[in-house]
Amino acid sequence: MLLTIMMVVLIVFSLIGMEIAWAIGFASIAYILLSGNVPLVQMAQGMTEGVDQFVLVGIPLFILAGELMNMAGVTQRLIAVAAAFVGHLHGGLANVGVWANFIMSGISGSSLADAAATGTVLVPEMTKRGFPPAFSSAVIASAATVGPIIPPSIVFVLLGAIVDVSIGRLFIGGLMPGFIMSVSMFAVTWYICRKRDYPREPKATFTQVRVAIWDGAAALIAPVIIVGSIVGGIATPTEGAAVAVFYVLFLGVFVYRNIHWKQIVEAAGTTALASSVIMLTVATSWIFAQLAVLAQLGVILTDAMKSISEEPWVLLLLFNILMLILGMIMEIVPILLILAPIMFKLFVGFGYDPVHLGVMMVLNLMIGMITPPIGLNLFVLSAISKVGVIEMFREAIPYFFVLLAVLGLITYVPWVTLFLPDIIIPSR
Repeated sequence: MLLTIMMVVLIVFSLIGMEIAWAIGFASIAYILLSGNVPLVQMAQGMTEGVDQFVLVGIPLFILAGELMNMAGVTQRLIAVAAAFVGHLHGGLANVGVWANFIMSGISGSSLADAAATGTVLVPEMTKRGFPPAFSSAVIASAATVGPIIPPSIVFVLLGAIVDVSIGRLFIGGLMPGFIMSVSMFAVTWYICRKRDYPREPKATFTQVRVAIWDGAAALIAPVIIVGSIVGGIATPTEGAAVAVFYVLFLGVFVYRNIHWKQIVEAAGTTALASSVIMLTVATSWIFAQLAVLAQLGVILTDAMKSISEEPWVLLLLFNILMLILGMIMEIVPILLILAPIMFKLFVGFGYDPVHLGVMMVLNLMIGMITPPIGLNLFVLSAISKVGVIEMFREAIPYFFVLLAVLGLITYVPWVTLFLPDIIIPSR
């Protein structure tokens, strides 16, 4: 009964527009007050415990790296490199958007940051060349879903902290699925643009390609430095985030010379605001998850799924459906904090590797980033292009289905996710 009340309070407060962190917090307080056997001090203790983890320091650092990357002009240089190689193919700048997001994902670790950065640059340019704004926005919103799959990833850092899984293995496990996602979305873009006869860019000359690579070389090696420091054992994921900040600062201050103290302070302020929202959500979600365990939510979900079938492949399908539905109506952080411990315990018991489960879970939630009513990537691009979310989603439907196909592949062919981690960072 108390679990039902807690869930109802969460849903009602969310539907009336309350910030998710506060909605989760009030739902938790309602449970504590009505239970009569959980001390109110548990609220403060649980929230403190939730954010008192060293690995979470990497989240504001990766956000800061993304902010500085945009100020330093890294985004524009990466887009120029992508344009030199694929701009002349069917789709023109739409193709550029897909591959620019693939490259960007190796630096920022955030889908929203990539969507905002590439969308701000490319959507106005695509509109000038005759692309419908809804299509332009849909391409960028969809392409940005690869951000948390390709390492480094803020979401993988958080997930690793929640379920105690090697973040390095999660990072490497996302490489192949992320590459398949981008190739698949590139193919969809190529086909749509060829069918609709959308404009292409002139083919870059050898000199233009060389100039683009030379100008963007320092930015292109950023993912190698960041991920390589983590995989090579030189830095922990948290320290790798600090490496990302230092390297982008080095580019902006000493190489490109377009970042000054005032901009660094502005980036730090923006990072503080964004991080405070995430950390508050982590804190309230942590106590919510503890109360959900106390109320035996895990047992209820597990029994419900097993009542349908005990076949592992059916349970995986049900897990995907649950994640897809939740991704449409909730934000990523509370879903991870509340359900990851429950679901990982269930499927690890069936012999599934937690890295495989982690990549699968995050891809599910990334599909939710382009699915109304939440669809945060759609809202980011809507703010840039002034196109309605529903109109944009109609254009994103082909990408939605191709991402579902990739999800099916990594769900039932675990090797796609695990073969690189097993080679580079074998589990002990």
